[in-house]
Amino acid sequence: MNEKLQFSWGHLIAFLALIAVSYISFVGFTYLTNGNFTFALIGMGITDIVFIIFFIGAQQMKASGVKMSRKIIWERIFIFGSPVVFIAGMISMSHFWTVRSQNDEIVSTFTTSINDARQLFSDYENYSNTRIENYEKGLNRIIANKESDKRTFIQAGFEDNKANIQKDNMIETLRLQLLSQNYDSLQNVAEKWIDEASQGASTWNVFLLGNTREIRNALTNWENQLKSFSTKEMSNEALTGNVSHFQSDGTQNAIAGIESLTTSFIKQGFPTIGAIIFGVVIYLMLLFPYILQDRHTKNVYRIIGTENTNSRKKLHKQSKVNPSEDTTPDDSEGAILLNLEEDNDYPSF
Repeated sequence: MNEKLQFSWGHLIAFLALIAVSYISFVGFTYLTNGNFTFALIGMGITDIVFIIFFIGAQQMKASGVKMSRKIIWERIFIFGSPVVFIAGMISMSHFWTVRSQNDEIVSTFTTSINDARQLFSDYENYSNTRIENYEKGLNRIIANKESDKRTFIQAGFEDNKANIQKDNMIETLRLQLLSQNYDSLQNVAEKWIDEASQGASTWNVFLLGNTREIRNALTNWENQLKSFSTKEMSNEALTGNVSHFQSDGTQNAIAGIESLTTSFIKQGFPTIGAIIFGVVIYLMLLFPYILQDRHTKNVYRIIGTENTNSRKKLHKQSKVNPSEDTTPDDSEGAILLNLEEDNDYPSF
């Protein structure tokens, strides 16, 4: 009973509560700041530290047997101030539950948006095949007009009796430039990510949904790489007609959908039922160590009043119930002696 810091299963419950507080506040801060993980980590850390000071600190003050007149002041500050700091800490956690209440809509928008990125690759393949086809038609035309336009035939790099073989080699070279192994690798990586993101999308997964900035960068990077593939031209390609470079609406549609989620992430609302239930449960779990902690036997102070005043109130009530009984203690036996001398030792925290 007189241990300065009593450890009980109540601390395990409080520890579990702190784990829940840590993740939920981190996710809430991430959504509030639209993906600022650094700010979210700092906010989570501050929330944890303040909760530990107020809830575990109150339990330590209650258990202490030294400097009791000073410790009771801090105990009262911690206990009566805990609802205030808890409500302040609940701002980020309540925001998470607000976002969570829109989970189906958010996940649907996110999945549709990143699936639009698939169009980027199908558009590129259509573009490449069309360009190769136009190139082949242009080369056939140059070969067919060899007699009437010998100069263009020579500029295109053709030689008599080798034109058809040279044409096939030119077409294959363009195909390898546009649809190379680099393109296959990029497509495989992108589609694998899209498949995994579609399956893992949830408002609980803040590292996916909350990281919209990185998603936009990835989509833009894919598009830029495909555009870089399309800028490569054959030396004689301009002779076959105008060479268009790759353009697609897939990335822009995907980015527009991802950016539309920002409104859902940062918009705050009135606490949901889930947030209220979560808050009540977590608050009680954090109070468990204090509730289970026995007060030091030397400590006459109570969270309200002292043991002396409480005893007097009890005696006063008993005198009203049994007025014939003499409830006034005599000087030798009933006087309450308080030893308020305090040690100079401090408890270990």
